[in-house]
Amino acid sequence: MTKKLILPALVLMCTALFTTNGAAQTCSSFTGKNVQYMAIGSSGQFNTFAFAAENLLNANYNGSTGLNFWASSSWSVIDSRTGLTDGGGKIWVAWDNSADCYLYVYMSFDSTVGVRSFNAWTKATVNGVTNALVGAVYGASTNTFGTCTVGTVKNAGQPACIGNGGVLPSTLQTFLTTQPAPKCKISATCLSTTTGVLPLPYCGNVATSQTTAHYCFFNAGHADIRPDDTLYATTRAIGTTYNGTAGLTSLGYGQTGCGAFVVGTVATHLAGCTIYESFGQGGSFNVAKFALPTLTAAGSDPYTAASVPEATTLSVGAAPVVVIVNDADTTSGGFGSGAPSNYAFTNINHTVLAGFEDGTFGCVGDLDTTFSGSGHAVQVIQREPLSGTYNTFEFNAVRILGGSAALAVDEASASSAKWFTDDDSGQELGNNPITNYNNGTTCQPGGTVLPTGLCGDPKYVPSAHITCGADPITGITAPAELRAIGTGEMVKATMNLLATQTTANPQIYSEDGLGYAFWGYGNVAPMASSCETGVTGSVTCGKYLGHYLTVDGIDPLFITPGGANDPTPNPNGAYHPPQCYLSSGSPDCYSLPFTHIYDGSYPIWTILRAMTYANTTSIHTPPAVLQVIAEAEKAANGVSGIILDDFVPYYTNINDSVSPPTADLNLGVFRSHYVNGTTIVANNGYYACGGVFTGITLGAGAGTCTVDSGGDVGGSVMTVQSDADFNTDWGTVVVGTSAAKEIYALHN
Repeated sequence: MTKKLILPALVLMCTALFTTNGAAQTCSSFTGKNVQYMAIGSSGQFNTFAFAAENLLNANYNGSTGLNFWASSSWSVIDSRTGLTDGGGKIWVAWDNSADCYLYVYMSFDSTVGVRSFNAWTKATVNGVTNALVGAVYGASTNTFGTCTVGTVKNAGQPACIGNGGVLPSTLQTFLTTQPAPKCKISATCLSTTTGVLPLPYCGNVATSQTTAHYCFFNAGHADIRPDDTLYATTRAIGTTYNGTAGLTSLGYGQTGCGAFVVGTVATHLAGCTIYESFGQGGSFNVAKFALPTLTAAGSDPYTAASVPEATTLSVGAAPVVVIVNDADTTSGGFGSGAPSNYAFTNINHTVLAGFEDGTFGCVGDLDTTFSGSGHAVQVIQREPLSGTYNTFEFNAVRILGGSAALAVDEASASSAKWFTDDDSGQELGNNPITNYNNGTTCQPGGTVLPTGLCGDPKYVPSAHITCGADPITGITAPAELRAIGTGEMVKATMNLLATQTTANPQIYSEDGLGYAFWGYGNVAPMASSCETGVTGSVTCGKYLGHYLTVDGIDPLFITPGGANDPTPNPNGAYHPPQCYLSSGSPDCYSLPFTHIYDGSYPIWTILRAMTYANTTSIHTPPAVLQVIAEAEKAANGVSGIILDDFVPYYTNINDSVSPPTADLNLGVFRSHYVNGTTIVANNGYYACGGVFTGITLGAGAGTCTVDSGGDVGGSVMTVQSDADFNTDWGTVVVGTSAAKEIYALHN
């Protein structure tokens, strides 16, 4: 009997040793062949896709033998086309314990950086032929890979850092900071072949020769707005003049006076000035050009002339931008008056909101409907003009047709008889980026230097015209506009939580801060403290640092204003953003109704997108990208034990047992599409559905259900059913030279 047990015991012992040794050798033989998902983009999808990646690893790729998750709130990428580095990003990395590990990665910056990085390509020479295409953007070599303490939550609503002792394997560190390139099968110089080592599978390559292959770094680019709108944001920002008196169609970041330069020798190959934040945190974003391909046609990179692979854009969900204010000033003239349960200021009219953002208004009392005085000076915090958050806010809350006249009135034409109109204004009004640029005293861009006087970039624009009641702490009476880079800094700056925001620096002290951010449990976590731990669902907190405002009386999260009178009231109290506790595992947060996103009535919302490769003769859609999108949809729907509610899922009833996955449409509203500074045609995406919105195939080609094109930021809200009915009723009627299929070019 004893002899019979010896062999099984030895087997078990060897298995245990092998498992232990395997865990210690995580990714030790990493070749990249099992990379699934390499994404870059906006923060709105950052957390949900992290849980999606963990679910897929656990279900399919040995995650049960050891799931690993590492994250950092300090990440940079470099663009080899211009040599410019974008900093202030975040990153998460999820992988299993196999030696040649399965890998998922998401780098969070903003929408334009995401779309630009995904579509930035350069050329490589193989065997004397300069044709191979190489991704131009990758992790900067200056990134540091600190230990992520096991069990530490880096961001509320994000998975805990677990596994591998909190360390990212060196093989993955190298992979994330190395530009992809062709490799030779025979020798370092590819002596006699152009076949060589083809791109890694996750790149969607179908070519059989290195000279025609696509060596990608990213296979997905995430954005809060349509890619066409990110290109427009770039074109608008990189203008060589600042035309604040001519409609803000050019923001002036292409001026040499603030550091713009020509890449190479062609004058039109311009890289714009770096955009800096105002709080000395070191964050910065660059303005650089890129080309947009379509489903059927490649683009041409504006700097390198490299072919930009055909791409498709998939809708992921809808999310609101929430207007937030600081509660620190609890006097009668402050946003915190009546805190924490009987706020005096809970709503803002969208025309007044636009006025705060363009410099027309600046005192807390401007929100008041009870005539109690001007109130104290407001510190208006704004994002960088490339971000999806900024552009969603700009074209749905500030630069809008509501508050306009028969003819637009620009700033230069304002008089005692008329004021400039909302459709001719914007957040950059009065903010030429070269104003006092790097003058050595009040304005020194970059690093941790704070602006001490009027400055275009980093932005510090105090009003020369508005006088409010004196701030009870600093005594300041003039409102000011300031810049935050990234959602995390925006929320913290509005809540006055950054280390530099002290009374010693009154120009950036935001006791009455007003800002905005996409809803997300991780995004709003800094707005409360002393919150419950070890609980699921509703989480209450000991202190609330700020609250959100309804816009035109419409709530972005709940049915009733502030959620106070909902059938299930706001668990954190009226106008407090709900909070979520997470120590490890899957989140179980409070489930939000998002009533006025579903019905489209809340004015500041957008559809979140994911860009990936299309199916053509030269490239194909990576199945793993569609798989992770489907898993994220399931997470957003509360499937698989996850309740995160960072956005309204675009699809429901996901079937990912087939490839590509299928689903039913969940969101019944959209924004009217239009041509936005490109040659890409407008397409709302619904006429091809034929009135049937079930069994939709994710990742399908042009002319299929829900595949849209063109811009839609600021577009008028319509119902999907109205679009389907319009096509049925008017689709065969010839208007001019083309058949009308959908209603395009309607704006807020």
